[in-house]
Amino acid sequence: MQDALWSSGRIRSGWPCIGDQPAGAGDGAERSTGGEQMRAGLGGPRSAASLVFRLIRLSLPSRPRWAPLTPRRCAVLSVLVPVFVLVQLVHWIGLLLDELLFRGYRSVVVKAPVFIVGLPRSGTTNLQRILALDERVTTMRSWELLLAPSITERKLWLGVAAVDRLLGEPVGRILRRIERIGSARLEAVHPTTLRDPEEDFLLLLPAFACFLLVLAFPEHPDLWRLSRLDELDPAERRRLVGFYRSCVQRHLYVVGAERVYVSKNPSFTPFVRTLADVFPDARFLCCVRDPVETVPSQLSSIRGGLAFFGVGRIGSSLAERFVSLMAHYASHALAVSDTLPPDRWAFVRLARMRRDAAGTLTAALVRLGWDIDAAFRLKLEEASARSRSYRSRHRYSLGQFGLEEAVLVRRFAFLEDRFGFRTAKGQDESGAGR
Repeated sequence: MQDALWSSGRIRSGWPCIGDQPAGAGDGAERSTGGEQMRAGLGGPRSAASLVFRLIRLSLPSRPRWAPLTPRRCAVLSVLVPVFVLVQLVHWIGLLLDELLFRGYRSVVVKAPVFIVGLPRSGTTNLQRILALDERVTTMRSWELLLAPSITERKLWLGVAAVDRLLGEPVGRILRRIERIGSARLEAVHPTTLRDPEEDFLLLLPAFACFLLVLAFPEHPDLWRLSRLDELDPAERRRLVGFYRSCVQRHLYVVGAERVYVSKNPSFTPFVRTLADVFPDARFLCCVRDPVETVPSQLSSIRGGLAFFGVGRIGSSLAERFVSLMAHYASHALAVSDTLPPDRWAFVRLARMRRDAAGTLTAALVRLGWDIDAAFRLKLEEASARSRSYRSRHRYSLGQFGLEEAVLVRRFAFLEDRFGFRTAKGQDESGAGR
């Protein structure tokens, strides 16, 4: 299936044939031992336990800048921290059972994965969902990430779903009702359901290495270190990417190792150098949008999550922290893209996707050597029509966060120099090029 997806002419340009073991990722790299798999991430369950205590301690900073210990924050954390730890413990039990029941996952080779990266709020979700329409592709869905990172849990939940269908779906109807309530609250910012493709950095929750946790623990320095993953200690990076790769292997073990894995994670943008090394036949689609739009959109999108955990408002210091983070994402992506061959990296501009998703994405995929078959081409045209008619209801402004357009333009001048957002408005942009 992968041989059909990637065009053979492109592969012969010096990168491994999709059917072959990638250089440096053969049996020795993929078939790690069970002990190595369980020590992956931030050191496995033992280190995870120590991190739990650190999370609790850092929930009580002596001089909190962003998350004062209000009664609401105390109440929320006292309920959610034990629940979160218990859920991760269940996941670790599932991961351990995989080593006993489904050891064959370790021999699965992750062939030619595609990583969708870029600034948050730059069209990564739409791109992932369009690629997921290709039947040769697999990507993880919310329920798999949150409820079943292990094969054991996946099999269990699939069995429960099968029984539920035989009984007329009483549980399914309840879940869909809950979904509708939850998705209504997220509709303007990030509409999603348990069945939708989602960011697989959630796989790193059992390793306490998912940057999303910063919404609950904004004072935690180790979580902010995750925004510069390629700068971590090499041993730590190896453990983290080893854990991530083992989770992807598990997924492919269930759905079929012949399928091409697509990952979407803006939070992996500072991790692209390591990913490019560990997956030497990986391709990258980097979404691009004017930072004058992405920065306030991102701050607005996380405001609800921060408020839920007791961060009442995004003040100037916290806003600056996220602006610095996004500036690093952008500069790091450009730096790494310049070191990779043209058939491993393509930029996808949101403004162009809105006008012509089919043409823009086709140019990017052809650049990467993706063979667009007739079935996917039809779905791509249908998705393009939906993109043209889509109008976001998410409303935000720079002033909400004390930001000024001129300051952001100067801060991201390197992006302006590369993509010319100010001069390109209203003009046709060149889709996948550099």
